[in-house]
Amino acid sequence: MSGRPLRVAQWVRIRWWNACAYYAVALAEGLARAGHDSWVLAPAGTPAHEEARKRGLRVPDVGDPGSSHPVEWWRSRAQLREFFGRESIDVVNVHSGPGHARFSRARSEYGYRLVRTWGDIRSPRTSFLTRWLFGEGTDHHIVSADFLLPRYDAIGVPRDRITVLPGGVDLALADRVDREWARSEIRARLGLEPDQPLVGIIARLSPVKGHEVLLRAIAELRVSHPLAHLVCVGGDAQLRRSDLQAFALGLGIAERVHFVGRVEDPWPWATALDVAVIASTGSEAICRSAFEYLAAGVPVVASEINAVGEILADGLAELVPPGDPAPLARALRTLLGDPERRTRLAERGRARIEAHYSLERFGAAAAEVFGRLPVSQREARADS
Repeated sequence: MSGRPLRVAQWVRIRWWNACAYYAVALAEGLARAGHDSWVLAPAGTPAHEEARKRGLRVPDVGDPGSSHPVEWWRSRAQLREFFGRESIDVVNVHSGPGHARFSRARSEYGYRLVRTWGDIRSPRTSFLTRWLFGEGTDHHIVSADFLLPRYDAIGVPRDRITVLPGGVDLALADRVDREWARSEIRARLGLEPDQPLVGIIARLSPVKGHEVLLRAIAELRVSHPLAHLVCVGGDAQLRRSDLQAFALGLGIAERVHFVGRVEDPWPWATALDVAVIASTGSEAICRSAFEYLAAGVPVVASEINAVGEILADGLAELVPPGDPAPLARALRTLLGDPERRTRLAERGRARIEAHYSLERFGAAAAEVFGRLPVSQREARADS
């Protein structure tokens, strides 16, 4: 493609606000900040649609091209025709399965290049249709982490048609929070003294996030760090707050653990921590929290699993085996007892984010990938 600003639309049909939806909207915003024309295509009322609007991104109404309902399918067909005819899109980046085939079929009509982004722990299916769709039916692929690459071998997608693009974070969101204010304010809300050690996890209450492993590790710190408290930020999911409160009570640490539910703005909570924890036992194909903890300048102890180990490699965090409270407790004990090491980890992590994982760099890296794609017939005619 030429050196002009690109015109890129992200298609995301996800019913909840998860890491994949976050990745799609963040990429759209990163492209806009990097000087490209950027749209988010998402069914009205979905979290991605609402979040994109909140961020001031362009969110046209194209119906639901991924719907299996015939009336909605035909309605969206007319809306897509109007959108593509008006905007002359260069690249459509598909982030979810429903709609992928629809956009693949339409690319010859509208002249855009089609990219499929995969940030899901599950592997693509190996059916004949999937092999064709991910092969001839798609121009390029993006995955959020290296560990996902072998999954494409089974469906015959060559590695030179796949780019690893881990993601990015908005540094301005972290920088607007004053650290001293956050430390004082959050501890006051929890009824703690201003200098009490505070460990925290920000994650939905789901078994895969490892809350029970973390609670067992906190129980092991009772002797070495009797004043340390744990705060768990995140809404009920497969687990309820009451379940984990009962688990903490059984461990004898209920008075040292605070469950605050889902919060509208997690940044003050992250910034207030002495140590942030990622205790996941699975999932983590994107790991948004790793980027956000580093951006907030907080030292991290994390399970070395999937994308977490990739993002936090090279000494950016204390990495521990997933699912085992003993090494997690040892790492927490080490960091809580070594303020200088906490400072070094925090500074190193923040510097890595600034150098490689800002939202602007995320958008620029994606634009470089999109810009290398073969020109469409429409662009070839325009340049001739």
